[in-house]
Amino acid sequence: MGKLKKIIGVVIIAVVMGVGAAFYFVQKDVEAEEEKPLTAEELAEMSIDTDVITTNLASPGNFGIVQFNILLSNTETKEEAEKRTAEVRAAVIATVASFTKDELIGESGITLIEEELAARLSEVFEKGKVDRVLVTEFKMQ
Repeated sequence: MGKLKKIIGVVIIAVVMGVGAAFYFVQKDVEAEEEKPLTAEELAEMSIDTDVITTNLASPGNFGIVQFNILLSNTETKEEAEKRTAEVRAAVIATVASFTKDELIGESGITLIEEELAARLSEVFEKGKVDRVLVTEFKMQ
C-alpha cells in the first residue's frame, strides 16, 4: 500500500507540472500575439477617418480646419463608429473648439488634441475603446 501511495503521488505531481507547463506556454503565445504590431490591412479594418471639419477655436477670431484618423480596438467598435458619425463629428467639434490658438501651436498642441479627443471618443463608444487618434489634417487661422 505504501508503494501505491508513492506512485499516485508521483503521478499527481507529474500531472500538475505538465498542466502548469502547458498553461505557461499557452499564456506566452497569447502575449506574443498581443505584442505583434498590426499590419496595414488590420489598421485599415479597425480605423475610420473623419471628414474635414472646420470649427471656431476658443480664442476669438480664430478657427481650425481638422481631420483625424481614429484607430478603434476592434472591428465591432468600427461598425459602431460608422453608425455614430454625428456623435463622432460633434465630439471632434467640441474638442477642437475648447482649445485656443496658442494651446494648439506646435507638436505639443497636436499631441494634446489627439489625447483629449481619444478620451472624449472613448466615452461615446459602448462596444470598445479608442486605441489612438492621429491628426491627418490641421490648419489654424
